[in-house]
Amino acid sequence: MATVVETDENGDPFEVWLVKRSFALLAPVCTLGLGAALLFLCVVDPLSFALDLWSKAVPHALLVSWHLVMALFCAGFLLASRRVPGHAPRQRTLQLFFVGATLLFVWFGVVSWLGTGDLSIVAIAQVLIAAVFSFPGNFRRWLYLLQALALCLCLGWLDSSGKFLGQLHFVNLLVIAFVAYAMDGYMLKNAQALFSETCRVTQERRRADAVLYNALPADVAEELKAHQRVQARRFPAMAILFADIVGFTQFAAQRIPDQVLGVLGELFSEMDALLDAHGVEKIKTIGDAYMAVSNANVAAVAALALDLQSMMRRFNAERGLAFALRIGLHCGPAIAGVIGQKRFLYDVWGDAVNLASRMESSGEPGRIQTSEDVFQALHGAFAFVERGLVDIKGKGPMRTYFLLGSA
Repeated sequence: MATVVETDENGDPFEVWLVKRSFALLAPVCTLGLGAALLFLCVVDPLSFALDLWSKAVPHALLVSWHLVMALFCAGFLLASRRVPGHAPRQRTLQLFFVGATLLFVWFGVVSWLGTGDLSIVAIAQVLIAAVFSFPGNFRRWLYLLQALALCLCLGWLDSSGKFLGQLHFVNLLVIAFVAYAMDGYMLKNAQALFSETCRVTQERRRADAVLYNALPADVAEELKAHQRVQARRFPAMAILFADIVGFTQFAAQRIPDQVLGVLGELFSEMDALLDAHGVEKIKTIGDAYMAVSNANVAAVAALALDLQSMMRRFNAERGLAFALRIGLHCGPAIAGVIGQKRFLYDVWGDAVNLASRMESSGEPGRIQTSEDVFQALHGAFAFVERGLVDIKGKGPMRTYFLLGSA
């Protein structure tokens, strides 16, 4: 499951994700911490010194120094988060700043105890550190216990009143450390569960996207994802191709279904590849009929039609078959859009579509019949031969042409 999440870096995907997540959590915390530290350095500390408002138990230099180091710590992390590339260097950076946070925590515990005789804020700081720092290994969990022991030793040595030991405040610190120890393990398990769920959701989204992009043109799929609907569009000069596999119906009647589907699947796959190569959009297949369009690029559709005929000849030769493609081309105004709510279908409508279909149905096997409009658009770049007047259903006699190749 872990391989579902893509990364551009070497390393276990979960560990890479975990380190990135920790950086993402720490960035806003350090931004707030930097602002608070600068506020104390520039406003609160000078006012407290001038008005003689802070506890005399805390030397002014110790308090200001802690605020200064805190500001440097936060600024350093914010800078490192933008400058350090790669998973391994970022993990080492995270470990280094965790050690720094541990030292700042011990220092803060001393300042807090000397100033207020209370460790409530220390407990909050410990929980915050456990919540935002996360990287592989048990390094953090043991350091929580070590920092609690270090803080106990410092406060026991500095506390001349005996309150720290006498009122068992050291027990509170040890409890806080064990809470952080347990919380770290819980957060890691929670992160693993979140990562697994993220992988599952990512995989499902990719599957859904694959189906969507296979059914719709890329720009239409993006619009549907962004707005849950697609605005119908009018195209003034859409090139439309219809192709029919002559001989396939008789072939299918004499073969088992699996063989029929296998041959049709291979043939349509080769046709799809040619469409992609020419930048033409596949609209649909109906049985052994194929429809494709291109907006204002008649030449691309004509070149595709020629390549489809070449592919059909090769396909027959390789498999000993006798299929023929009957292809019709026309260009003109059309409307395109998505219909359906549960099963999306991108389709094209208009008289131009009907005429392109008539060009195919009234054509000849192995040839590409085009309308007068296609001939006028391409006669300088492609070779044509006039077929003459052809009775087109619903239109009457129309002059048509056979596309022969490039000029």
